[in-house]
Amino acid sequence: MGCGAQKNSMGLNDKLRAKALEIFRKIDINNSGSIDKDETQKFWKTNFAKVNTQALFNAVDFDKSGQISEDEWMAFWEIVKKSGYTDREISEELDNLMEGKAWVQFRKVDEFVKRDQLRKNSQVKQIVKQNSKRKSLVQQQQSFHQQ
Repeated sequence: MGCGAQKNSMGLNDKLRAKALEIFRKIDINNSGSIDKDETQKFWKTNFAKVNTQALFNAVDFDKSGQISEDEWMAFWEIVKKSGYTDREISEELDNLMEGKAWVQFRKVDEFVKRDQLRKNSQVKQIVKQNSKRKSLVQQQQSFHQQ
């Protein structure tokens, strides 16, 4: 997958966030709020399931816990956007994932994460925290509206 000419520091739009969350929830078959390698391999079935799973975990499991939280998942897609990929490119990849196609390597994201590991103040950790706060705020709003 190529990188678009436009660099855009804006985060994911609501449509892309919803699409990314839909895929996460499709993989998270036990609705635990995190995905593990078994769930991920089941998602890919026989489409190079182990290879795709390992590539996904190498890219997205930032804390190397063996689980990918929803916050890590969403932070990954925010980093994809911040790395210069266009909305169209991201949408196409999310569509491909929805269809169970192979995980692609986002080279610019890999470079971002490698550089981030050398920083004192990790941007990756900040992005994960921002997604956690955003999720909590959305949940609070939903709870308020249900009352």
